[in-house]
This record gives sequence, structure tokens and C-alpha cells, in this order.
Amino acid sequence: MNSDIKAIKPKTLAYFETNPLVLKRASQPKVSIIIPVYNQIVYTLNCLYSIKEECEQNNVEIIVINDCSTDDTLKRLNTVEGISVITNEENLGFLKNINKGIEAAKGDYVLLLNNDVIVLPNLLKEMFSIFETQTNVGAVGAMGIHPSGVLLEAGSTIYSDGGVDNIGRENSLENPKNHFLKKVDYCSGYCLLLKRFFPDNKLVQLDEFFLPAYYEETDLCMQIRHTYGLDIYYQPFAKLIHFESISYGKEVTDKKRKLVDKNKINFYKKWKTVLDKRPYQKTRLNQEYLNKNYKGEKLLVLEDAITPQLLEDIKSKNCTTYKVAIVLKNKLNIKNIEKWQRHGVEIVYPYVSKDNKSISFLNIIKFMAPGFDRVETKSIKNKFYFYLKSFNK
Repeated sequence: MNSDIKAIKPKTLAYFETNPLVLKRASQPKVSIIIPVYNQIVYTLNCLYSIKEECEQNNVEIIVINDCSTDDTLKRLNTVEGISVITNEENLGFLKNINKGIEAAKGDYVLLLNNDVIVLPNLLKEMFSIFETQTNVGAVGAMGIHPSGVLLEAGSTIYSDGGVDNIGRENSLENPKNHFLKKVDYCSGYCLLLKRFFPDNKLVQLDEFFLPAYYEETDLCMQIRHTYGLDIYYQPFAKLIHFESISYGKEVTDKKRKLVDKNKINFYKKWKTVLDKRPYQKTRLNQEYLNKNYKGEKLLVLEDAITPQLLEDIKSKNCTTYKVAIVLKNKLNIKNIEKWQRHGVEIVYPYVSKDNKSISFLNIIKFMAPGFDRVETKSIKNKFYFYLKSFNK
């Protein structure tokens, strides 16, 4: 999978000069895709090119907000057929641009989308499938992938002090722990699908308390979860490439850090009563912490391979609410694996890390055991190992 991602290269500006973009626009859209832009016209054109097929397969309108770009963004956007362009008279920034786009939208749903992304096939189909198959859905996020071939995000988590983490960040794409449907605290705003109106018929808007930037989508997901009682889902089968720098902190400027720190405090102040109720303590993202959003007993199954009987045993469970994880000694029967990952079952097997380190069956049990209440296995040795690691937290 890594090699496939690395093979995807943005098209040059010269390509679009000889191949003008024509996108299908629905008169009665189901979803409005909102893309704020400031310069970076090559990225914007590549983003639009990548959602061309989405426009063909879905009732879509695309709203691009040109936030006072100083390059030839407006000139280039005016050559693209099938999009609506809003040009600001003053620079508003991401938060206000998203609000402006939602106000102009006509769709029942809105997709917040960065311009520095390349959408992979069937993104909307996969994201909408969660609204169609799950109950109580508030918003759906996608798998974010860096062009270097590592994971950026498999959903995100929030700590009691207002701090946040992207789950799975910089993991190998081969790591199976990031490939199952699950509820999360929030998903980043570079790709987030939600209804345009809250359940009380208020228009969705990002809170200007977080101007100029950072924490706005974290707060939005908190509103969805704790004001309206709806769930945030991470959908791993909806994927996109995000051209974000992950050069180990080099992208963190002093200005950005000050804004993040300021809004972390603001976020904590706003949601203090919620954050103080549960032990959202900032530790490393171990399995116990990752399982905190599940109810009831958490079951870990240790098997050589997936069997029909095993699937029958978990068939009736709502695995996005009640935790079921299966650790396999081998990756077998991939069709069944994907089916149950879509059902919310975490299916883990030995894999190779981004550093080409082999992660073994026993390595996986060691990491996962502390987050589970019960183990099922035919192997006495595996059961003993589970309890040994569970008590050695």
C-alpha cells in the first residue's frame, strides 16, 4: 500500500493549462464540499481534479472560498467549470471561511475539505455509508495519509487538560490497528462530513471563540457529541492524501505554537465540566486508553485464523459500542477481515512497522492486553500470556 501512495504525484500547472477542469454540479446537491483556499493554486487544482469522480457519482456542489490569494488563484479558478467561487474582500482565515461556505451551501450535508489534499476513490460513498448503516451519527472523518506513505490520522483523541493527539500518527499503513470502523473523540477538519444543520435546526458554525485558528473542529465535534448526543466516527475505508509536513516538529512555528497553546486553554475552559468527568489523562496512546469510548466488557479473541464459528459468535454484537478485538497469528481470508473491520471489529495480525520491524503475535498481545477484560482462546499458553500482561500494566 505504501508504494501505491508514493506513486501518486500531483499534476503540474502545465497539465491544467492544456486540460481544463470541468466538474459536474448538481442543481439540488446532497452534499456541499467547502474548500477554503489561500494561494497554493497547484494544490487546489489537484484537489479539485481528485474529486471530479466524486461529482460524477454523487449530487455535489463545490464551494471554493478564495481568501484574498495573492497569486493567480482567482484567475485559475475562473477557468474551472462547475464550481462556485466566493472571493473575500479581506483575509478571513480558515474558521470564518468555513462558516461563510456553510452559510452559502445548499446541500443537506457539508464536507469540510482542505485544498492541500488528494481524495482517493469512493471517499463520499464510504463516508455516507456510515450515516446509512449506523445510528446516532453526528460526523464522519477519513483516514489521512501523508504522501511519504505513513499514516497521519486514524481519528483523534482528547485529554482532560484539553490536549489532543492524532491516533496512529506516523504509523505504517500496514498497521492493522488503524483499519477498523470506530467511534472517536473527534476527526480533523481537513476532511469532515456532517449535516449542515444541528438536530435543533441551528446552522452548523465553527465557534469564533477559537479565532484565528486551531481547535475549531475539535470544539465542533465536542458540540456534536456532548451538546447533541451524537457520535463521531472514523471511517478507514474513506482515504485521502494530505500534503502536511510531518518533519518531526519543524513545521511548528512560534506563532503556531502560541495559537495552539492559547486555544488549548480556551477549549479546556469551555468544556471543563465534560473533561473533568472522565480520566482523560495524557499518557501514551495504549490500548486501555484507546478503548475508553466503549461500553461494558471488552473482549479479546486470540486465534490462528478467522473461522465461521468465530464470526457467528460476534455477529450479533454492535462492535462500535461493545469492544471486540481479534488477534490472529496470520493474515488470512482478507475478504472476511475487511467485512468485519467494517462492522467495527478490530482485527490485528503480525505486520511490518514503518521502520521495517516485524511486530509479532506476542508483541501485539503485550500492547493490547491491558485494555481488555476477558480473553477467549483455545490456547492455554496464549491465555496465560494475556493475564500476565494484563496484570503488568
